Amino acid sequence: MRNRPARRESRQDTFSISDAARLAAMGRRAIAVVLASLLVALAGISLFALVAPELVAPAKAQTRQQTPEIVSGLFFRSEVAGKVFEAPLVGSEVDITVNGEIARVSVVQHFHNPSDAWMEGAYVFPLPEDSAVDRLTMTIGARQIDGVIMEREEARRVYEEAAAEGKRASLLSSERANVFTTSVANVGPGETVSVKIEYQESLSYKDGRYSLRFPMVVAPRYSPGEAVTVKAPAPGDGAPRPQPISEGATGQPEPKARDLFGPVRGADEGTANPVKLRVEIDAGRPLAKLESLYHDVTVEQESSGRTRVVLSDGDVPADRDFVLEWQPEVEAAPEAALFAEQVGDNSYLRLSLLPQGDSGEVARPQRDLIFIVDTSGSMYGPSMDQARDALLTALGRLQPGDRFEIIRFSDRTQTLFGGVRPFTAETQRQARQFILGLDAEGGTEMLPALAAALKQQAEPGRLRQIVFLTDGAVSNEQDLFTVIHDRLGGSRLFTIGIGAAPNSHFMTKAAAIGRGSFTYIGDPGEVSARMQELFRKLERPALTGVELTWEGPAAKRVELVPALMPDLYAGDPVAIAARVSGIPLNKLRGAVVLRGEIAGQPWERRLELKDLEPAPGIAAIWGRAQLDEIENGLYMSRDPKVVRDLSVATALEFRLVSRYTSLVAVDEEVARPEGEELISSEVPRNLPEGWSPAAVFGSPEAAMPLRALPSPLLQQAGLADSVSLPQTATPAQLKALIGGFLLLLALALLLIARRANLRHPGDAA
Repeated sequence: MRNRPARRESRQDTFSISDAARLAAMGRRAIAVVLASLLVALAGISLFALVAPELVAPAKAQTRQQTPEIVSGLFFRSEVAGKVFEAPLVGSEVDITVNGEIARVSVVQHFHNPSDAWMEGAYVFPLPEDSAVDRLTMTIGARQIDGVIMEREEARRVYEEAAAEGKRASLLSSERANVFTTSVANVGPGETVSVKIEYQESLSYKDGRYSLRFPMVVAPRYSPGEAVTVKAPAPGDGAPRPQPISEGATGQPEPKARDLFGPVRGADEGTANPVKLRVEIDAGRPLAKLESLYHDVTVEQESSGRTRVVLSDGDVPADRDFVLEWQPEVEAAPEAALFAEQVGDNSYLRLSLLPQGDSGEVARPQRDLIFIVDTSGSMYGPSMDQARDALLTALGRLQPGDRFEIIRFSDRTQTLFGGVRPFTAETQRQARQFILGLDAEGGTEMLPALAAALKQQAEPGRLRQIVFLTDGAVSNEQDLFTVIHDRLGGSRLFTIGIGAAPNSHFMTKAAAIGRGSFTYIGDPGEVSARMQELFRKLERPALTGVELTWEGPAAKRVELVPALMPDLYAGDPVAIAARVSGIPLNKLRGAVVLRGEIAGQPWERRLELKDLEPAPGIAAIWGRAQLDEIENGLYMSRDPKVVRDLSVATALEFRLVSRYTSLVAVDEEVARPEGEELISSEVPRNLPEGWSPAAVFGSPEAAMPLRALPSPLLQQAGLADSVSLPQTATPAQLKALIGGFLLLLALALLLIARRANLRHPGDAA
């Protein structure tokens, strides 16, 4: 009896093992069938994912005809469902012809409309701060329309009326002395309208070199808010956290960082607005050296004796200034140059005179040097490196007997010592540690730093020299000019432009008001040489008390610009523009006499008015210089209405674009069909090379609209608005492949788990 249950249990075990084996075999066959089916299904899904785009290509092509393909750039919301508008693109061609010291420049901007809408485009761009812009020509196909000079408000009214009537029109306005805006209305779908701008410019000659600078990009400008000034603890002295000490400061500032001139492209979009450039030089004398500082160029010597320079790459992005320098052979270096032009019965002259080799060995004056360094966000990266290197170079030039101070500014202004201190081994160590710790972030609150530097006046027997290192990326230039003019006293201000595209208008004007000079450092490799040149000037007495007089019968009919002569330093010429009313060139007689003092000793130079070299464009250069002289009254507390009236009269007389006048061109043919809407947009500018959007604007979201999305995702947008979001959509083909693979994996895991249960049925319980 006891054996029967055992035999029955054995027979049950035998049956279970056999059954499991049969089930396992069936499971393997099922798995094989399912896997084969899944592989076939996956292959089908993959084939469909790869072939589907080709199958639907005709439909997509048809859609593309209705809605422009969106890749990047500036886009605008449309009232039509499923449609967005793309901003016009712009490219420029620059031709520069140099004769002696005068350059004639033409800039052709091509506005291309890639959309299927009628567009109005606006492009903000720089020109040299002393450029005499006197011509605008709009070209549509074979037709050319010349611009007419008008008062700014009237020109705007004429342009807007033409735009509303469907006529093609172009408007050229000046936002600053070195910032211009071209507006073009009624550019048709797929159409290109070209705008040609021409100007006259006198070249810079200093330190034995001629320099031609063509700016290519307007850097974003900071609009100042409230700032504070503090004294920095001396490095390593364990001083407590500095407290605000500036007048009017009520606490931590919250400045608003925004760009003054419209949209800016981001680094993720790359660069745009390509520029082609050609320079033809007739120097009038042999050249010892010619160099392009920041762009690769190809140089050709023509049989006529002219030198031709072109960009080696054909075109370059508009993201940094183009600078070309050349040096005449030593025996051909000019000490004086006089160019003239006759317009009507009036004679116009441009004189440059270089004081050199007269001072000999003189005693080195004792000096107080105040260094101001910009550490705002726009100086982030290479610009900050250049500024630190420049300060360290300057520190190495100081000598016993000198006193110095360093002032840094961004949102806050910090002083190293709180006043000038004697140059010693200890103060040098503290200053070096302070300089090495400089970093760039925050806003550009420049005014408190300038006020702190100009607060004290020069002591008897000591030169007080202020060296200002900045990119000048601010919008309140006029306020800064007023402070410099009102508080300069016996100090002298020297500006150093840092970076790929400094605000040259601010830098040159500040130096002129400050009776100093302007130095440009655009590359780290230039820091040492440029700073050494500057300090050779600072260490030598200047030609002071400069006066220019005219001798001869025409003296009472001469108007000279500038009226106030600057101090002259070694290597810097004086440049004067003059108009002699009612006397033609062939009847000019007399001499121009320049007088001054060097180290207390009288100095004089005479230039006879004979054998005058004719040069077209001198009248425009005089007109531009006269405009600058008139508008200086704005920071000298003169009546703004008087300044405006005089400026308008001068600008209209010489057909010059100014802050009060514009050039406008209108094609009388109506181009835009009735019922078609005119869409306005702004062409986004590049950031200057080396700039960080995050450091300048604070965050990607604040760094101007950079990328557009399909219209269903566009937010409400006004002029120059678009959506800035990353493109993160996953392609449908990839989704199909991933989904099929995950489905196959899930089924395989399920079958494996079932097989495991069949092998070990007891585990399931």
